[in-house]
Amino acid sequence: MMWAVAGVSFALLPLVHWLLRARPTPLRVPVAAALLLWLALMLAVALDMLQLQSEAELYLLYTPLAELAVLAGLWLERRIAGPRTERPGGWSRAVGIAFHGQLALALPATPLLALVFFHEADLPSAKAVPQPPPGYTTIGTGQDCGSGHSATCWRTLYLTAPPDVPTAQAADRLRPRQRCEANGWLIDRRELCTEVSTDGATIVYRVHLGSFL
Repeated sequence: MMWAVAGVSFALLPLVHWLLRARPTPLRVPVAAALLLWLALMLAVALDMLQLQSEAELYLLYTPLAELAVLAGLWLERRIAGPRTERPGGWSRAVGIAFHGQLALALPATPLLALVFFHEADLPSAKAVPQPPPGYTTIGTGQDCGSGHSATCWRTLYLTAPPDVPTAQAADRLRPRQRCEANGWLIDRRELCTEVSTDGATIVYRVHLGSFL
């Protein structure tokens, strides 16, 4: 419970700082709306209402991008309305100190954590494995990792073909799904690939996630 409260407070800090510091300029509402949408995206992923291949990337990017949006908004506000004449006090000052402490922590920590999390091969997210098309039946699943340099990890679906469709032909129907792409948007550049093969009467649908280098 304590960690949940701390996490919510950490996530809300950029938005609260903006609402306390922003002056009534045309930027106040759009920046607040953007921060709310960004927060809603993170909460939707955390509550499994939205599925992403690389959830860890979103969690790492949330705080620095929200903070940079606030800093950009305050800089543009200063250009529009001019320098402030009053010094912040009370809650505004306390939240401002916390915000800048968070900023000093998150900006250098984010690339270091990204290097740790996204350098080595790892099991692909279960959300990266698609549901088989209608008619295909899942008869088993598996997961494993290779060893050595440039190792990969994978999740596997074992499928049977639709009735009256030869296994090879059913596998060919799935092969347009074969692809390779980055696992994340920005900092998770590991290669996520899918492949389709056959093993006798079974179709093997495999999703690989390799290391960054």
